Amino acid sequence: MWRIYSMHTWMFILHRVTGAALLAYFVAHVLTISTALLAGPEAFSAVMAGLRHPGFRALELAIVGCVAFHALNGLRIIAAERGWLRAGGDAYARATVGATLGIWATAAAMAVAR
Repeated sequence: MWRIYSMHTWMFILHRVTGAALLAYFVAHVLTISTALLAGPEAFSAVMAGLRHPGFRALELAIVGCVAFHALNGLRIIAAERGWLRAGGDAYARATVGATLGIWATAAAMAVAR
């Protein structure tokens, strides 16, 4: 029963969720910027001013966390599949989560300092 809630399972689920979130963000980003550009300079300036809202800043920090986790976990998966990691890689999964949190905390500190 507890096997289904292993670290490997959570990493798999989070990898899929962050990938879907990044895809949704990418599509929304392209649509927003391209639509604003097509509408003219005034519309683009208005959209960019709206994106400076603190709610969008929080969304940007969430996206930074998604990018960091998805990239680091992808590298961990590649290394495991190539046989560069020894079996049982829970320590590597924890290191991936720790590195992700470190990158995210650094990005959050830089955003607050701005």
